[in-house]
Amino acid sequence: MSAGTETVDVRGIPITLQRGGTGEPLLYLHSASAEATVWNEAFELLAARYDVLAPVHPGFPGSGGLDRINGVGDLVLHYVDLLNRLRIPRAHVVGSSLGGWIAAELASLYPERVGSVVLVGAAGLWIDGAPIQEVFGIMPGLLAERLFHDQQHPIAQMLHAAGEAAVDTPPPEDMLLAFHQSTEATARVAWNPYFHNPALEGRLDRIGAPALVLSGAEDRLIPRAHAERYRERIAGAALRLIPQCGHLPALEQPAAFAKEVLDFLGQHPLPGAKAA
Repeated sequence: MSAGTETVDVRGIPITLQRGGTGEPLLYLHSASAEATVWNEAFELLAARYDVLAPVHPGFPGSGGLDRINGVGDLVLHYVDLLNRLRIPRAHVVGSSLGGWIAAELASLYPERVGSVVLVGAAGLWIDGAPIQEVFGIMPGLLAERLFHDQQHPIAQMLHAAGEAAVDTPPPEDMLLAFHQSTEATARVAWNPYFHNPALEGRLDRIGAPALVLSGAEDRLIPRAHAERYRERIAGAALRLIPQCGHLPALEQPAAFAKEVLDFLGQHPLPGAKAA
């Protein structure tokens, strides 16, 4: 599947957009790990049936606009503007972690723009007794343990290497720079309150789109109680777990992730929807 990379101006913010495939539009909103900066295996699998749009959030590597984003609401408006810019009236929306939080906000505030929504390890909620684990200011090796079930995954290995005082082959400088840039951009949205919006849970009943809540069975960053709460608060939502998988299913188990998403979206087409 051929995919292209372009720079799109969204109300003065230049963003990097990976796009490939044909069919109904599928907007993928990435996690703080910025997996949308490259066309990955999960996107390739989804693009077999859908027009996959994987933009890089403002302020993350490859996109500008860091100074224009001060909260999750700014990102929601940004993605409404992006859909307008691309002349897409309604899309399937798949969001991972931070992106899942954005997707939930988008589906609750602009339900007419979301045909179906998949929340993958989504942040966004506060649950007493089940806090989201810390990601800021911790050792990279600990972050790897919270993100991945398989510690041999290349990104987990990179994080472990970055956390070691002396390594024979340190991570490339550009990878470390991208990691720090992503952390800074995430902090502008999720530092305080920490990875949640107190108003979001009370708005989840506004989501009318078919919803799938998807989680890695071995997620050590966001407790399963968060996925269960999303399932409870969104009418008709389904919950599925991906075995042997941590917080980032699209990266750790791309085939299983894509199968769950494709099976779900296949049951909920967008009548009359047209991509740009």
